Amino acid sequence: MRWVLLGALALVTLVGGQETCLSGEEDPYFLFGTKTAYTFSNRGIPTDRHHEVLGCQPAAIWLLSRHGSHNPEADEIPNLQKLVDFKNNIISNYRNGNFRNTNQRICTSDLNLLERWEWNSRLNATFAGDLTSDGYISTQQLAQAWKQRYPGLMTENKYDFLFKYVNDRRSETSYRAFTEGLFREQAETYDVRKENDENKLRPYKFCPAWQKDVEENNDTLGQVRTFESKQEYKEMITNISLRLGFNYDINKEMVENMYDMCRYNKAWNIAQISPWCAVFTKEDLKRLEYAEDLETYYKYGYGNPMNQKVSCAGVKDMMDFFKIHVDNATPQQPKAQIHLTEAPTLLLTLAALNARRDSAPLTGDNYHTNFVQNRKWANSAMAPFNGNLAAILYKCTPNGNFQVKEEHQVLFLENERPLYLEGCRVGLCDWSYVKQRMGVVADNCNMEFCNSATKINGLLSLSVVLVVFSRFLL
Repeated sequence: MRWVLLGALALVTLVGGQETCLSGEEDPYFLFGTKTAYTFSNRGIPTDRHHEVLGCQPAAIWLLSRHGSHNPEADEIPNLQKLVDFKNNIISNYRNGNFRNTNQRICTSDLNLLERWEWNSRLNATFAGDLTSDGYISTQQLAQAWKQRYPGLMTENKYDFLFKYVNDRRSETSYRAFTEGLFREQAETYDVRKENDENKLRPYKFCPAWQKDVEENNDTLGQVRTFESKQEYKEMITNISLRLGFNYDINKEMVENMYDMCRYNKAWNIAQISPWCAVFTKEDLKRLEYAEDLETYYKYGYGNPMNQKVSCAGVKDMMDFFKIHVDNATPQQPKAQIHLTEAPTLLLTLAALNARRDSAPLTGDNYHTNFVQNRKWANSAMAPFNGNLAAILYKCTPNGNFQVKEEHQVLFLENERPLYLEGCRVGLCDWSYVKQRMGVVADNCNMEFCNSATKINGLLSLSVVLVVFSRFLL
């Protein structure tokens, strides 16, 4: 039966004319927002070179490190499983020759890839959200890379480390992978100091004001909806539908399911072609990437002023850690403070540092402008799987480097390469500047505003109760 089907498909190819074959793209697009593999995010940029600061020695490192690739979350699995029936419908379209435009259909080799795709039974509630084997290995490799780069800070001494992460399985797995990368087979015997205060590590989740004004606010996704309402976005869905042989436009949610499966597949196995990626043209993928950039810009970035208020906790943590090392003449422990975190925390912290700030807001109306095409706020570069943000404190010898005029310097790295910050030199900042700019954020970090929404709602509820009660008495 399989050979009969393939023969029929070959006949359709001969009769129907040209096909759109996307799996063989010579220069494929692999920037998939927050589900981008670390390798693709750093492609073409060397990350193995040491960041030496002449006349200076590293004294401490503060590191935010996102987890590696993971299985779909529990609430994603039901939607992704719909692709099983959807795949069968696509094959049926080919079998029945259901095409409004035969010149736009995916090619036979792409269809064969799709036909071989099956749902992995391990993608279930039991393993939902946990690291994949690739995510585990890439986390080990990242730890090894940091140790190789800063051996004086990431030593074999367990007292030189403090790990912070939340109390869930993915974070526990990330901790195990990272420490194995650092200490190899000795990791299990090392009782490294660790903390898991979730209020400090994920403050936005415990901030009612943020939940109300950002998370649950319909306006937060307003620009995403504007972008998706554009004729070109609708035409993208029409073209995808044509490509797959449907006589109607498939719904946006199914397009998003295919996109999620595509980017999960490429993160799990970067060398393998995903049949679901072959559904999209390069321009389709760029539009879908921008839709997620818009979402995070308003949900975690500069699109809402409250994001920078709730994100101050990370900056305060960094400043408190560095002050201990700056204020003491002798070396202090721990030398390395490592936060195993997730994309929202990484994005919020970058916003708190005023990094990757564009000259104008991202909107649903300006996709085709040069400004947006070269935007700084891009999830693929900022928060891929294993994305990281590091700040390294250096102690310098006077006159050891004519460009370094202060005893202490801080080098900021994003995904192992210098992070541009205004007022600094290719990521290298004077300690006085860091104290002035980021110390203000840390010193004014007050999360009391978080409960303002709760207090206001409580007062309103009390007022309503009093009014009703007074009327009852009357």
